[in-house]
Amino acid sequence: MTKRALMAMVLVGLLVLPGAPTPWAAGKTLRIAMVLWRGETEAEKGFRDGLKELGHSAEYVVMNAGQDRAELGRLLREDLKSKLETFDYVYAYGTTVTLATKTIVQDKVPIVFNIVADPVGAGLVKSMEASGGNIAGVTNEVPLPLQLQTALQVGPIRRLGILFNPREKNSMLIRDRLAEVARPLNIEVVDLRSPPAQDMLQDNLRKLRDRAIAVDAVYLPPDSFIVSNAKLVGAELRAGKVRSIASLEAFVEQGAFMGVVADYYTLGRAAAAIVHRHQGGQQLSNMPLLADPNPVLKVNSTTARALGIMIPEPLRKRAVIVE
Repeated sequence: MTKRALMAMVLVGLLVLPGAPTPWAAGKTLRIAMVLWRGETEAEKGFRDGLKELGHSAEYVVMNAGQDRAELGRLLREDLKSKLETFDYVYAYGTTVTLATKTIVQDKVPIVFNIVADPVGAGLVKSMEASGGNIAGVTNEVPLPLQLQTALQVGPIRRLGILFNPREKNSMLIRDRLAEVARPLNIEVVDLRSPPAQDMLQDNLRKLRDRAIAVDAVYLPPDSFIVSNAKLVGAELRAGKVRSIASLEAFVEQGAFMGVVADYYTLGRAAAAIVHRHQGGQQLSNMPLLADPNPVLKVNSTTARALGIMIPEPLRKRAVIVE
């Protein structure tokens, strides 16, 4: 992890502390458009609760694309663009939604994004330290070196599969970064491209289960399509006795073996802190990227037993066990 990333993560702890809004913002009801990709998650609950804890009253207009790009475009054109002047903020979930929202909103209304793995690589912000525009937000990224090094404490990995939807820019960025991180560890990355329109996910899972594709483990990235199928993915990999490394808590809860993951509720409260600071007079263009300062190792004990894996004691001591 870079020093800059560490500093940005530490800032979350400073910004999410409860406190009264400035007199300038007191009594104002904020009107917030929430543009979502797969319905409300713990991140949105954290955002709502965070604003309330910080003393803000808010009215929300939820626009859910349901993982449909055509519907996302319609919502942005018909439901958001024509009413932009009625909103104080636009909250955007995920890389796909935020990129599309930024194109429509531009700098007309402040955008607060959440659950974006690589905001700099996606072109949403200029740097970790400052966005450079009327936008700021929170990343759900947990450093890949930390995730891989933790997984390697359980057992060696020579071939690492990655299930991903190549239509998601976020997933392509992560795939490339994974290859970079894996190279010095002598790990070969095996692409398991799984676009939703071609039933490739089910096909790849069948091949993994039947050992037609031989890997030591599979990495599950923060890919909206893959996470929407987390239960299927977890069940099939468990049935095939394939070790899985999760980037998100949802994967572990749905049967993936283990993962060092960010807490979505914490990320939502961090996004609320951005609104709070902006209401206090700080420009979004000068705000740092925020993240979970304390990602947690989670292990699915049912899957561990099915795989016949004993978690090393140093890992078990710090792990949160999921049944």
